[in-house]
Amino acid sequence: MKILLFFYPTKYVRYFILNNISELIKKNHPENLLIQITGKITHLEEINYQNKKRKVLVAHLENETGSVELVWFQTIKFFRKIIKKNMTITVHGRVKHFQGKIQIIHPDIQKFKFSEKNYSIYPIYSIPKKLRENGINNSFMIEILKNLIEESKNDIEEIFLQDIMKKELMQRKEALIQIHFPQSLEKLFQAKYRLKFEELFFLKLFLLSKKNRNKSSSSNSYPFSRLGKNFYNFYKYCLPFPLTEEQKRVFREIRNDLKKPMQMNRLLQGDVGCGKTIIAVLSMLLALDNGFQSCLMVPTEVLAIQHYSSIKKMFSGIGIQLALLTSSTSIQMKKCIYHDVFIGKISILIGTHTLIQDTVHFKNLGLAIIDEQQRFGVEQRAKILEKNENPPHILIMTATPIPRTLSMTLYNDLKISIIREFPINRKPIKTVHFRNKNRSKVLEIIKNQIKKGRQIYIVYPTIEKFKKNGSKYLMNLMRGYQFIKENFPKLKDRIGILHGRMSYQEKNIQMNRFLRGETPIMVSTTVIEVGVDVPNASVILIENADCFGLSQLHQLRGRVGRGPHQSYCLLMTNDKISVESHFRMQIMCETKDGLEIAKKDLQLRGSGDLIGTKQSGNAYFRIANLLKDYKLIKEVIPIAKKFFNKNPNFLLNHKTTKNHFYKCYKSFWGKIS
Repeated sequence: MKILLFFYPTKYVRYFILNNISELIKKNHPENLLIQITGKITHLEEINYQNKKRKVLVAHLENETGSVELVWFQTIKFFRKIIKKNMTITVHGRVKHFQGKIQIIHPDIQKFKFSEKNYSIYPIYSIPKKLRENGINNSFMIEILKNLIEESKNDIEEIFLQDIMKKELMQRKEALIQIHFPQSLEKLFQAKYRLKFEELFFLKLFLLSKKNRNKSSSSNSYPFSRLGKNFYNFYKYCLPFPLTEEQKRVFREIRNDLKKPMQMNRLLQGDVGCGKTIIAVLSMLLALDNGFQSCLMVPTEVLAIQHYSSIKKMFSGIGIQLALLTSSTSIQMKKCIYHDVFIGKISILIGTHTLIQDTVHFKNLGLAIIDEQQRFGVEQRAKILEKNENPPHILIMTATPIPRTLSMTLYNDLKISIIREFPINRKPIKTVHFRNKNRSKVLEIIKNQIKKGRQIYIVYPTIEKFKKNGSKYLMNLMRGYQFIKENFPKLKDRIGILHGRMSYQEKNIQMNRFLRGETPIMVSTTVIEVGVDVPNASVILIENADCFGLSQLHQLRGRVGRGPHQSYCLLMTNDKISVESHFRMQIMCETKDGLEIAKKDLQLRGSGDLIGTKQSGNAYFRIANLLKDYKLIKEVIPIAKKFFNKNPNFLLNHKTTKNHFYKCYKSFWGKIS
C-alpha cells in the first residue's frame, strides 16, 4: 500500500471554505464557485426524470445556517450505499442555481471533515476508468491516502545526505504529506520542488554511475586513421549528391572520434530526409579502409531492404561486398552469410535485430551503426558490443528530434552531432488536413499527381480489422485497398500493397516495383514510417491521422519531399474529432520543424516514445517532466556531479541512498540505454 504515497495528484483545486450556507444566497455567489461545506444529511431519495427513463439521487445537506441540495446523475448505487440519513459529511463541488434552489452537482464526499485551515487546497487524482466504475473515486483516494500517511509518516526516511539538504530542500516526509494535502500554495510548491529534485538527482546519479562503469570496463577500440581507395573511389565517382556543409561538419566530428584508440559513442541526430544515411556509408567505408567490418542495424525489414538496395546501388562498380540479413532470409542463405561474415568476405552487413543473434560471428567488427535506436531494447543494443574482444565504435542515428534537455539528461555518455541543413533542391512539404466529407478533393489531388508521373503513399493504421476508435471505426488497409482500386480502375493492376504480415520476398517485390516507378500507388501500414526513400513519391495520404502521435506523423510525412518536386502530406480524419486531435492536425499543418514538433509531442504525450520504453507518459518520472523542468535540470546536474565526485563509493557507504538508488534502477532507469 505504501506505493500509493507516490501516486501523486495530477492537479489541485482551491475551494472556498464556507461555514454559513445562507451566505450562498445572501451574497449572491456566482455559479461554478468551488466550495467546501460541512453538514448533516437530512433527506435522501431517488427521483425519476427524463419521462421515468432515468433516476437521479438527491440529498439535502443542512447545518445550523441553512440547507443545500446535493445531486447525482451517475453512480447512484454507489453513493446510495455510502450516504446515510443523519450522517455528517464534508462535500466539495461547484455551486449551481436551479429553480431558486442552491445545488451542488456530483460533489466529492468525505466522511471526515478536513481541517479548514490545512486543507482548502483539494487534490485531484487521475483514476483509471475501470476503478471509477467500481466506486473508487477521488474522495475514496483521499480517504485512503489520509489514513496511509497517518500510518506511515514515522517510517518515511530521508534519503539525502546533509550536504544536499543544505540546499534548503523540504524534508522527504513533509514533502509527501504536502504533495497530497498542501497547507498552502507555498508549501505545495516546496513539496513539488523537493520531489522533482529527488527524481532528477537520482536519474543523473544513475547516468554518472553508468558512465563511470563504462569508462572502466570498455573503452579500448580500433583507431581508423587511414582514408583509403574505397573511400576515395566512392567519394569521387559514386557519391549520389554533393554533401552539405552540415554533413561535412558531422563527418569530420565522426572521423576525429574514429582516429582515436578509444571507443566512439556518438548520437547522430537529424530530421527526416536530411541525409544521415550517406554519413553512415562514409563511416563504414572508413572502417573498411582500415581493415574492419561494419554492420547497420535497423528496426524494420522494409527499412533493411531499402538500405541494402540503395547502398548496393551506390557501391556498384567499386567491388564492396555487402549482405542483407533479416528473419525472412532463407536458412540456406543465412548459412552462407554466417560463413562469409566469419571469414571477413562480407565487409558490411545490413539487417534487423537478427544481426545480434548468437549465430552471427564477425571476423573483425569495427563499427556498429544503429538506426532509430530508441526502437531497440537495451539488451539488443548491448549484444552488439559483445561481437568483438574490443567493442566496436558505435554510431547511433535518429530522426526523432530530441530537445537539448532530453539530450543532456538521457544521453550524457554520448557525444551528439546534429544535421540541421537539408540537401539542395528540396521544396517544403505542404501539409493539409481533410475530413471525410472532402474525400473527393483528396482523390483529385492524387489523380493530378499521377498524371504528372509522381507516385503516392496511402497509409492506414490497421491491416484488416475494424478497430474501434471512440464511437468511430477506422478505415483499414484491406478495405482501403479495394476503395483505391475502385476509384482508380485503370491502375488497379498496378497498385502496390505493403504490410508487416507479408513475407520477405513479397515485401521485396513490392518495394522494388515502387522504387522502379512501376507502382504509382503504394497502399501500406506504417511499415514505411522509417527511412524509405523514393524521390519520385510526392504525396502521402495518412488515413485516420488522428490515431497517430505527432512524431509518428512527422516521420510518415518524411517519406515524401525527397526529390525536386512539390510534395504533399494529406491528413485524413473523420468529420468529428476530439479537440486534442484537431490541435495535433493544426500543429502538423503549421509546423515543418522536427524539433518544434518533438517539443509539442512531449507536451501532449510525455517523453516515453523518445526513449523507447512506452508510447506515452513520462517514462521514468512520477512528477518531474524533462521538457517543463529544464531549469531544475540545470540546477540538479552540477549538484549530482559534485556529490558523485565526492562520494564515488556512495553505494557502499550510504545505505539509505543506496537502497533508493537500486529501487529506482529496478523500477525505471534500468531501461535507459
